[in-house]
Amino acid sequence: MSAESLERTRPPEPGPVRNFDFPAVTRVRLGADDAPELLTARHGDVPLVTAQVVVEGGAAAEAAARAGIARLTSSALEAGTRRRDEEALAWELESLGVDLETAASWDAATVGVTVHVDRLDPALELLAEIVRQPAFPADPVHRIRDEQLADILQRTKEPRALASDAAARFIFAADVPYARPILGHRDTVGDLGPAQLRAFHEARYRAGSAAIIVTGAADPDRAREVVTRHFGDWRGRPADPAPFDVAPRAEETRVHIVHRPGSVQSEIRMGHVGVDRHHPDYFPLTVMNTILGGAFTSRLNMSLREKHGFTYGARSGFGFRRRPGPFSVDVAVASDVTARAIDEALREIEGLRQDGPTADELDSARDYLRGVMPLKLQTTTQVASRLAELVVYDLPDDYFDTMRDRIAAVTREDVHRVARENVRPDRLAVVVVGDAEQIETPLRELDLGPIEVHEIPA
Repeated sequence: MSAESLERTRPPEPGPVRNFDFPAVTRVRLGADDAPELLTARHGDVPLVTAQVVVEGGAAAEAAARAGIARLTSSALEAGTRRRDEEALAWELESLGVDLETAASWDAATVGVTVHVDRLDPALELLAEIVRQPAFPADPVHRIRDEQLADILQRTKEPRALASDAAARFIFAADVPYARPILGHRDTVGDLGPAQLRAFHEARYRAGSAAIIVTGAADPDRAREVVTRHFGDWRGRPADPAPFDVAPRAEETRVHIVHRPGSVQSEIRMGHVGVDRHHPDYFPLTVMNTILGGAFTSRLNMSLREKHGFTYGARSGFGFRRRPGPFSVDVAVASDVTARAIDEALREIEGLRQDGPTADELDSARDYLRGVMPLKLQTTTQVASRLAELVVYDLPDDYFDTMRDRIAAVTREDVHRVARENVRPDRLAVVVVGDAEQIETPLRELDLGPIEVHEIPA
């Protein structure tokens, strides 16, 4: 085809959604109810294996007075074991050619490695030692704690983080764990030390509620053999559940300005309590949010970025957790268009609630979500993360096999209904981090609800 014959007046049509099969999942328990589960999935042609241990060590289980301990405990696993100090552990990991990955979300903590399949046995031996026998020595723990304290302080100086933390505080009632930062506060983290971390580890890193995940080049029988060798005698009753009720801070729309003198931009968050991961409308909600603010071509981005030029990007999303997380709209704009941007965002929300999506929007969103799914499952680590979701959210093993079909089955009526039921502009926490002297008067003219001005925490 010559350059002269190319059609340049319209974008090319999207191709068909390619077939994709999620790897077969094998699940067994390594003993009675006080033993961990093992989930395996053979994936890819590269000779790599990802192994993860998933435990009930998420931040939702923290006591409010020790907020941040889940993240600190997971980070401090790198500080050494009963057999190896920090330096020796780092050397052993390096000799195997792996990086130790630790993380704590609201719902779980994960510890994992990715390694060449030939080194799976020594890697799992080391992983078991890290998870089951951490030492939490004083000097490394105090250093890691100070690094977390520095991160907490930095979040009060960075507008995006400050806005997100403030939004959580104003969306959720004060006694809801989600109202606080997952890193904790300086006064809750500052007094944490080895004794508190050992107690949290003992209470939450328990075999009976743990899962071991192996994905990649190892077949299920080989994975079970190696895992049994290093975790087969791990026993312990399941960790106690961390039930709590989720309630909003307010039942009506309120505006909160976090005063940042001299700021030339406003970080905007508008949100309310959303729904949990097990909500029966999870797929219609996912499609609806893709149309509203979950993709570049979403209504919010097309309006605030492309039409009005207010921002480089606008987005929305649900924080799907075991308990209802937040629904939030996020955007940053120049100070002088703050009120206009909020007004336009609310117009887009109300338009979707009133009229529902167009047929083209629905088709585009469904095709996008189905099309990007394989891109999120290319590596062994990505597949392991999906298996972790099966464990954490108690999903069936064939969940990802049916995901594309369930997205394709979402109708225009479904999207319209969940937009009306689950996006509530009448109960938003509208949070703006910016210069109150510039933005307060225009925001009052919108007449959204009561306005409070807050100082940045010292």
